[in-house]
Amino acid sequence: MPAMEGFPLELLTHIFGFLHPVYDRLPRLSAVCHEWKAIIQTTPSLWEHIHLKSRHLSEREKNIVFKCLRVYEVYIKCLRVASLDVVFGYDFWFFIRHVTLKMTNLTCLDIPTFPWNLGQFTTFRSAESLKELNLYGFWDLSDIKWTQNYTQPVSLINQGHLKLVRARCRKLEVLKLSVNMLRLTDIALMDFLNNLSNLKDLQISAYNSNEANIPMNRYTIKLVKCLLSSNYISIITKLDLRFISIGHKELRLLLKLLRSLRDLKLCFLDTHRCVTGYQYLESKTLQYCELDGLPATNIVRLKCSMPKLRRLIVNRCSNLKSLQVVSFMLEHLSLNFLANLRSLHVTSTTLKRFEVANCESLTPKTIDKLLQINRRIEHCTIRGRLVDFHVSQVESSRALTELCLWMTDFSKVQSIQVHCPTLRSFMCNYHAPDGEFSGSIHQECCVDIRCNVLLDAYISLPQVKSIEIKCASIVHLLLNAGKKKLDMLCYVMRVSADTRIRTVRAKQCNFTRAEFTAEKIDNLDFDQCRINGEIKLAGNYVDIICIRNMARSQENINIVMQCNKIKKVILSECDKLCSITVLPEKQLVCSKTGLKKTQQITQDPSSTAYEERTFDCDTERHQVEIETGKEIRITSKEIENNLIILVAAVFPVICISCVI
Repeated sequence: MPAMEGFPLELLTHIFGFLHPVYDRLPRLSAVCHEWKAIIQTTPSLWEHIHLKSRHLSEREKNIVFKCLRVYEVYIKCLRVASLDVVFGYDFWFFIRHVTLKMTNLTCLDIPTFPWNLGQFTTFRSAESLKELNLYGFWDLSDIKWTQNYTQPVSLINQGHLKLVRARCRKLEVLKLSVNMLRLTDIALMDFLNNLSNLKDLQISAYNSNEANIPMNRYTIKLVKCLLSSNYISIITKLDLRFISIGHKELRLLLKLLRSLRDLKLCFLDTHRCVTGYQYLESKTLQYCELDGLPATNIVRLKCSMPKLRRLIVNRCSNLKSLQVVSFMLEHLSLNFLANLRSLHVTSTTLKRFEVANCESLTPKTIDKLLQINRRIEHCTIRGRLVDFHVSQVESSRALTELCLWMTDFSKVQSIQVHCPTLRSFMCNYHAPDGEFSGSIHQECCVDIRCNVLLDAYISLPQVKSIEIKCASIVHLLLNAGKKKLDMLCYVMRVSADTRIRTVRAKQCNFTRAEFTAEKIDNLDFDQCRINGEIKLAGNYVDIICIRNMARSQENINIVMQCNKIKKVILSECDKLCSITVLPEKQLVCSKTGLKKTQQITQDPSSTAYEERTFDCDTERHQVEIETGKEIRITSKEIENNLIILVAAVFPVICISCVI
């Protein structure tokens, strides 16, 4: 590649380091040139870590995984897979077999569902070099062949398993245990941990696994208490406990004792163990905290003082009214199913992501105030019932780039106003819990969006009085306003850009007037729409206007233009359409003349290139060149109604594809 000659190898290697070996298909780049092939195949850092997310891999991605394991197994040191059966499906057997019997340099194996057995662990070739191991569960595969589908239940970890781990994994520094998968005494567990001399990090989980159907019981709680009261409490960095019974005082004591805790997930079971009043949680080390089902029906206020906290998730506490978060590093805040939450205060100056779902009492003013105080918020998602939503403080929202609104009760929405110069992506969608919109609508919502550059926008609402979008530039806009069966109109739709509108697609919209203003408009696409008034265009140049799948009752379309040139108009699948009128500024052309099975094209009479032609449409296709070089392409199988198209001289191309 001549363009890459002289490019520093160190910089090229650094760029390759940003690519994922599987998802970005890094091995394919080795076919570009010999230089790239040499870098990719001889740079260990590109292959040391392979992390696979919890989503099903395509066949091509699976082949890339197996190729990486086969070709670059010497370089691979860390394998992290969220769930084998989800990621690989039935092909996870080939993955297990290769990892167990072939790979020798692994230092980290973090796979919660890895199906160990005693015999298999004996043949695990990377055991001596392993520094991090996930022992969340063992599967008994002693009588299963590698090529068979596995459907047997999960087996439990006994003393024999841990004895083998202790004997072979002598360099183990990080251990992840699921205590409700253990079937051994607390003395045996302590003896196992005491023999791991290099252990620096202990992560504990205990929850009700749906697949294993192993619930939390007294025995599990006993093991948890044993670990939390041992000398290893100083190295516990992660605690994930589901469906537990713990009170507020016990939780505060737990946070105080766990001085190295960075990750905490608690899903509570007992809802009556906290006293009424102000609740206070404090931790100096916690970075991630998730509280689900706070253990009190009468808890009113909660304050979390956690200076190093980066992410906080609070779910399902119906009576919580006030939440205060004291953190200097908080980046992500998620609040879900807090029906009575009214007061929210966050002291962090680094908050970037804010998500709210089903918090009906949290008013738009409170949300707007949070955006004013936390000026670095980039992503905001709000789900649930809304009366209105206003973000109009330009200075306070200067970092907001992505806004998502999911409304479940549209009947109360009056206005949605977002004036934010930094906004790049906007989505406003209506979701009915029962799947269908029901109930009478008393309000008519107005949507007003103003920003600099709108890269992506999606608006789907059952009824809108007006939609007004004003930006310097619009890249992609998708509109879905008004359902046919409800006979609801969007009275005005105004989309304006100072420079350019690239793509606007209106699907299943019902509107009276649509106005589009920009210096240049690339593509306007109307799909399954009812246009009860007119489409107005203003600007210098319009590339394509496409109208397809027109509503059956639609007979006329008026396109009023105030622009110099429109390149192409495409009509497709417009069954009942009789006439389209395209008018230049302040010019009106009317005609009641129609010819059976003909199409009449009329240009501006004032133009020197004026010419009228009538074509018989019995044949499949006609292509006609007008003297000015303009092309008219007509495709029709059969014309049964009168179709009259009145076109100004600025049109070079008209494409008609319809069965009338």
